[in-house]
Amino acid sequence: MLKRLYEEYDLSMERILIKEYKRLDLTMQEMTVLLALFSIYKKRHTFSINAINRRVEYSINEIGSIIDKLLSKGFMTIDLESKDGKEREVFDLNLTFDKIQELFKNDELEKKRALTENEVSATIKRFEQGLGRLLMPYELEMIRQWYDNQLYAHQSIIEAIDSAQDRMSVKYVEKILTQQIPKKIEIDQDVDQALDEIFKKIK
Repeated sequence: MLKRLYEEYDLSMERILIKEYKRLDLTMQEMTVLLALFSIYKKRHTFSINAINRRVEYSINEIGSIIDKLLSKGFMTIDLESKDGKEREVFDLNLTFDKIQELFKNDELEKKRALTENEVSATIKRFEQGLGRLLMPYELEMIRQWYDNQLYAHQSIIEAIDSAQDRMSVKYVEKILTQQIPKKIEIDQDVDQALDEIFKKIK
């Protein structure tokens, strides 16, 4: 997905790497060489220390050492390719795309987890206000299952609590919910679509 955005939308890898290199466990030197590799990658995939050297202020030996670290950290691969009877080294940055995409996916999942926790807290508070007591452990577990298993939309749960009135109980609210047309929580947008929007903004 990220690679497609890079190729089709001219996504700025420079902005992403400068912003996220620490979270990607890259040093400044590794990030600089990786940016040089992306600069070359747009034109060709042939690996050349000299081509990198023309784009950074490090010595040949320093670049070689940094490349070794990028390889060991899983940001790139280098392979031999045969063409016209000759062998040449070619590099691939797919692993970097994967690492950055995973970073953004985890960010999106963390946001969803935080939202769910807020919704669970709001539901518990609504119940406890209606019942005039703290919920029992089994009641808390039932509510947690509604959200963890995405059985009902948050708004449906709140509406069911409100409609229970003087018959308020977790079991009764669950009965109301099960009698409704099942509504699983709708994810605002697919992770890939979310990434698409994020990366367009970065561009």
